Amino acid sequence: MTAHSTLSDSLGRYVLAIYELSLEHNVARSKDIADTVGVSRPSVTGALQKLDKAGLIQYEPYGYVVLTTRGEAEARQLLLKHRATQDFLQIALGLSEERAESVTADIEQHLPADVLCRLVQFNNHYRQHPEMRYQWNPHCQNLCQILYGVQGLKHCHDEEGHITVDELVASEAHSSKG
Repeated sequence: MTAHSTLSDSLGRYVLAIYELSLEHNVARSKDIADTVGVSRPSVTGALQKLDKAGLIQYEPYGYVVLTTRGEAEARQLLLKHRATQDFLQIALGLSEERAESVTADIEQHLPADVLCRLVQFNNHYRQHPEMRYQWNPHCQNLCQILYGVQGLKHCHDEEGHITVDELVASEAHSSKG
């Protein structure tokens, strides 16, 4: 793997698990990695072989697993993507921690470095200027339709699934008549 390649989501979870276990216990063992990632030990063995071949870890079967310098750099990059994405979803968009965590996993794998850099700057700006944080109102969700011309959107809703664009448009039309 080169500096320009990306790990699969699956292998990235292993790298992060090894990194976190190393920080907590100074070493990582296959059993602990399996527990952290939530997979079987044979799955860990296959992943460790791939990571070893890629030069991201050093390990001997039944021994400790250690990130190489490249592996540690990759783990730090993955952790930065995760934290920056989750911060943005919580700070700027006002999502709950649980919702932000679940959405973060979908976004971070595809986040290019230039966008990550801007995301970190944006988060930093919001941290320094909390008075500028926009309090998201679920009734603003029809902005997708207004700003981007999305037509026929039937299921634009809040995270609980209660509000749809059709309901908002109908309620706004009704309120503007009154």
